[in-house]
Amino acid sequence: MSPGINLFITEARAISSQFPDLSWIEKGGKVIVSGELELKDEAGLSVDSYKIEIHPSENYPNQFPFVFETGGRIPINIDWHVYEGDGHCCLTSPPEELLKCKKGINLIPFVKEEVIPYFFNQRHRERYGYFLQERPHTIFGQLGYFFELFQTNDIVELFQLMKFSRNGIEPSRSEVCFCSSRRKYRHCHRDAFRKMRQFKDQEIDVFIGQLLNSREFRITSLLNNLFYPYVK
Repeated sequence: MSPGINLFITEARAISSQFPDLSWIEKGGKVIVSGELELKDEAGLSVDSYKIEIHPSENYPNQFPFVFETGGRIPINIDWHVYEGDGHCCLTSPPEELLKCKKGINLIPFVKEEVIPYFFNQRHRERYGYFLQERPHTIFGQLGYFFELFQTNDIVELFQLMKFSRNGIEPSRSEVCFCSSRRKYRHCHRDAFRKMRQFKDQEIDVFIGQLLNSREFRITSLLNNLFYPYVK
């Protein structure tokens, strides 16, 4: 059994100290968390609950565990942020999960910071027909973190900025920013560059590859007559 699975088991056995309606059980030869996840308002009053299970992932704590809604309330399709393959919940985008797991996560803060907000969002969708916070399941949603990080809606510009962050040397604080804005680097994309460097080169390569291979990038690049120079 991997160290990560052993850690998950240890943390699962303590889950009821914070969430009395959740407990660890053995299922299918592994330890999981199962029970009712209570949602409370700002006054601490219970407003709803969801039946859930939390299963360990092989790379825990450097990867989110898998969360399942087991009460049949949420449709199993990507429009509801539930993966159709095995039915586990899509809690956040891949880049954000990677960053949050860089130093490892702990199960109880994970439930508080990721799982509860997810189900509050699901409750809002059930009641009002839309999510309070949502990213589309296109390249703009999958890599939405990077669009926000670099403060651009231009997919080709994002490619250029990500590529520089992957291969370029960090400018000095008083140099002009690499984005050609003519602003000083320290007032422009310094924070974005440094956050990008928290990813491994191989991880950035994967995200850049997803961008280059996306339908949206190809269409935008062709329309601007820019595609062929960028893919060399």
